[in-house]
Amino acid sequence: MFKTFLSIGVVSSSLLIMTSTSALTPVAPTPQKKSVAKKVTKLTQTKTTKVLNTKINKKTNANKMSVDKGNAGGFGITGKVSTLGLGADLTYGLMDKLNARFSINGGSLNADGENDGINYDGTLKLQSFGGILDFHPTGGGFRLSAGIYNNGNEIDLDATGANQDAEIGDITYDISDAKLNTKVSFKSTAPYLGIGWGNAVDKASKFSMTTDLGVLFQGAPVAKLTASGNVIPKSGIHTGPAIDLAGSSDAALEFQRELQKEEDNLNGGDNLKKFKLFPVVSLGFNYRF
Repeated sequence: MFKTFLSIGVVSSSLLIMTSTSALTPVAPTPQKKSVAKKVTKLTQTKTTKVLNTKINKKTNANKMSVDKGNAGGFGITGKVSTLGLGADLTYGLMDKLNARFSINGGSLNADGENDGINYDGTLKLQSFGGILDFHPTGGGFRLSAGIYNNGNEIDLDATGANQDAEIGDITYDISDAKLNTKVSFKSTAPYLGIGWGNAVDKASKFSMTTDLGVLFQGAPVAKLTASGNVIPKSGIHTGPAIDLAGSSDAALEFQRELQKEEDNLNGGDNLKKFKLFPVVSLGFNYRF
């Protein structure tokens, strides 16, 4: 019995000592609060970095857009001389390498001559305007151009001859007192393709030169023949006295039919088809606003 109580007392004493020891042993501070603080700090730094990077990227992109803008938005005017006459262009920079150009041209060329006793007096009337897109593939002066023109060009030719005979249709007429007129016109809408050098909106210079080399696709021209005055038929069924072409006699109507044959032959032949393409060569000077 005594040994049992003694054992219980020893065990109790050991428990008390262990409890006291554990109570006196300092407890290490928990590291959880410190770990949470580090995470918050790191997260804040990450967000700050992302915000700064976003702002830097936006500024960089804005600078790039400013640089890429190049000649866009600029205006330039051009004075030129070309196979289309005297002209002027107004150019606007759509993008860094792409310009829009409005062109207007006009003028006239006169020529006269004589062939087989018949006198010719001709006038080439030039009148056109159009819109063109100019692409500068390298960003320099070289350009590829495409556009469309309203083509009002025409040829007006008068023929007269003193004591001269002319075959009109299938009949020969003395046209000494008559005037024959030929008017040649073209399709009103003509596409344009070409190359060139020069950029009217180039920011590198206020003044510059420009040149174009291209083709106007005007189609086969159409001729219209008219006549006035008096003619004398030398063959056919109405040979004899002079015919007033403004009248309505059988002889005058016959002349109009023969003149129509001549017109049909002219339009149906190959001579006029040679003029389907009109060469465009120009030289001018640019001024940038």
